[in-house]
Amino acid sequence: MTAIRRRALPLLPALLVVLGCCWTLAGPSIAQPAEEARQQAAIRTPAREPAPGAEGLPAPEPGGLLSLEDALTLAMMYNPVMSEFAWEIRASEGRVAQAKKWVNPELDIRVWRLSDLDGRLDIDRSRVILSQEFELGGERGRRVDLARIESDLLEWDYEAKRLEVVTTVTSAFTDVLGAQRRVESLSRFLEFVERLEGTMQTLVEREVAREMELHQLARQLGLARIDLQRAQADLAVSRYALAAAWGSSHPKFTEAVGDLERLEPLPGIELILELAASSPAMARREAEVARVQAAIAVAKARRVPDLTVGVGARRTEGTTAGTDYILDLEIPLPIADRRQGEIREAQARASGANAGREATRAATSRGVAEYYYRVLESAATSRTLRDEVLPASRKSFEAHRLGFANLVSSLDDLFDAGRNVARAENDLTEALVSYHQALAALEEIVGEKLTD
Repeated sequence: MTAIRRRALPLLPALLVVLGCCWTLAGPSIAQPAEEARQQAAIRTPAREPAPGAEGLPAPEPGGLLSLEDALTLAMMYNPVMSEFAWEIRASEGRVAQAKKWVNPELDIRVWRLSDLDGRLDIDRSRVILSQEFELGGERGRRVDLARIESDLLEWDYEAKRLEVVTTVTSAFTDVLGAQRRVESLSRFLEFVERLEGTMQTLVEREVAREMELHQLARQLGLARIDLQRAQADLAVSRYALAAAWGSSHPKFTEAVGDLERLEPLPGIELILELAASSPAMARREAEVARVQAAIAVAKARRVPDLTVGVGARRTEGTTAGTDYILDLEIPLPIADRRQGEIREAQARASGANAGREATRAATSRGVAEYYYRVLESAATSRTLRDEVLPASRKSFEAHRLGFANLVSSLDDLFDAGRNVARAENDLTEALVSYHQALAALEEIVGEKLTD
């Protein structure tokens, strides 16, 4: 052990130089979050890894009245899928930081002894070489560009998921509003039938009405209760679906509040198509095309062989003691492998990315047209039901109610008039829900708000 230490002692200055170089190359570097990620009003990951047991904290369960803004805020902050995407973005920042690193230098230290069979020749030799690989084809810069574009792709995936969550929450919230309206409407209709049953019971006792009419009314009362129970079950399901958006399994809010009857004009379809041309889906396709182009550049850069340069010293102990200095150059010869297959693969993927971009453009236009005209149709239907059908149904019901009180209208006419009011209210609710859900889907495609 002492002999080896003595032979390695002259190599310590070179070793200290190497360690100093390695410390400089491994200096601290904190990656900054991407600009797109900082601008997102959604879940953000912490700067450091969370402590054990700190993850998976439940969202604060809202009680009382719940607005759409409250539901969106909870979903953005506590949706599990959003959390997963946020951590993927943080992982991509690490890949970009790693791609910027230079190749580590290598230190080669060898100590050996030469002896003949008679033991008369006893020579100790030691050698130390510090080598560094240089990427002559600019591979490091191309690699950084590729990592940054892949990070941009994740940003657009995150934005698409954010818009999807917004649309899902808006649709679920609209379902809750619609279900609440249906429960209220059917509850009023059930109360009307119950009051009518009481009236008919009195008329039958006074022998003004026939008992058969009372039996018919009892049947309608049962059907009205079934309709109300079905609507209440739909409301319960829609409440659970909304709460699931922020990871809750037991909704505690008492009521969703919002203006379901608010109808706003849309811009022209040509303007919306122009906006859709720069939608997140199209931007992601553009980033995908840029990514495959960067992959081609990386593959072409790898065709250029890397140069490894080493410097060192060799020392001999014994009868011919001395120190020699070494310059080592290594470069592979690209004779068989010139990255032909890798370049060909990247070029094929570039063609596929261009085709995918055109397919997304066509699908975006088709989606814009589908939901644009669905919004217009639902809005027109809602206005007609609200301004014409429902007022007429209520007037007809009031006329039959007065006629029934004066023994002019029959029970069937009064009951049909009441059911027509309930049906018109339900049709209006369905049209309003369809309007808001189609508008949310259209805004998801475009990537921005289209109304005030």
